[in-house]
Amino acid sequence: MSIKVCSRVLGAACFGLVLSCTGGTADAQAAKDINVAVVIPMSGPVMVNVQPAINSIKMAVQEVNAKGITVGGQHYQFKLHWFDEECKPSAAINATRAALAEVKPLNVVWAPMCSSSAVSVAPILKQAKVVTLNSVSGTDRFVGPDGDPYLFKNKEDFEWRTRDLVKYLAARGYKKGAVIAVNSDWGTESAHTFKKFADQDGIKITAMLNYDEHTEEFAPLLLQVRAANPDFIFQASQLLDEQVAFLRAYAHLGLKIQLAGESTWTEDVPEKMGPSGWQAINGMLSASAWVPTSQRPEVQKYLAKYRKAFGSIPGFNGPPSYDIVYVTAEAYEKAGSLDKEALRHALRTTSFNGLVYGSGTVKFDQSGQAEFPTSVTAFDMQKHERVLAPPPK
Repeated sequence: MSIKVCSRVLGAACFGLVLSCTGGTADAQAAKDINVAVVIPMSGPVMVNVQPAINSIKMAVQEVNAKGITVGGQHYQFKLHWFDEECKPSAAINATRAALAEVKPLNVVWAPMCSSSAVSVAPILKQAKVVTLNSVSGTDRFVGPDGDPYLFKNKEDFEWRTRDLVKYLAARGYKKGAVIAVNSDWGTESAHTFKKFADQDGIKITAMLNYDEHTEEFAPLLLQVRAANPDFIFQASQLLDEQVAFLRAYAHLGLKIQLAGESTWTEDVPEKMGPSGWQAINGMLSASAWVPTSQRPEVQKYLAKYRKAFGSIPGFNGPPSYDIVYVTAEAYEKAGSLDKEALRHALRTTSFNGLVYGSGTVKFDQSGQAEFPTSVTAFDMQKHERVLAPPPK
């Protein structure tokens, strides 16, 4: 199936490029449109983490539009309008306001945003009463209102994955840890959440250090950590260049301290570092609802399609972004109309199955947050991938 792409450039003071895409087959041309505003970073250093989300959305939309969405006996397809939020709250506010003003009628919003951006636009979306699904943000401050949500999220919270990672570290017998986090809203939330659970599980944090984005020299921080003599280091970074620089400094100093990190650490890090990358990262722990080595057919089918289409692995933001397309399509079919109240009801009351992320099932709670099991994974230098971490001894 081909995809017809129309583009136009908005004022330079806004946020850059807005794209619309619809199916291009004869059947698709006879279908009516469901207008979707996609507010997502489309530029900047975070693209290494966000591009898989963009790719996965496009791949899923092509699949869904080829089949069609049947709503109340009428054939529909998704028509996407792309808005660049740049992973910056101010740009996200501009992009969201533009989406609300420019897309008519606006049926639904997909908002695979950075957490700080998601928090900044949540009040705008709630006030506008626009049904919105977010597949990327870890913050718990996006969904709601509680009990009557317009904002839904199918990505696990910081708290869930951090809780499970800390419990695993405690079960391994670790008593002292150090935290090195990027100096941003996201990094601060990650570090504070980690310390909260560490305190609860009796782990003492001997060093809490931060650094500015795009830092390339981590040796001074790691020397401070070594002096604190921790059992492990928890590292919170969103950017590939920072992660590679951190791992190189760690290896250069000959450190053997157990590493743990946010779910933003992916196989891209050792691959970019070069021949010594997998040896340096071997055994590093993280927690996430995404386990790419899962043998569920949905996971392996998605991975095969993604690798064939894009020649790479999809990272941690690709799978839930792929899923929101299918969740939205099924919700509309169950709703039986494009009415937003009917859509909200379908999202709140349906258990969505056969998905890629997590266990393959999504059920939103009363606040709009999807309920996910999380797993602790470890980087494996033999398999060159993340695998389920062994049971703690």
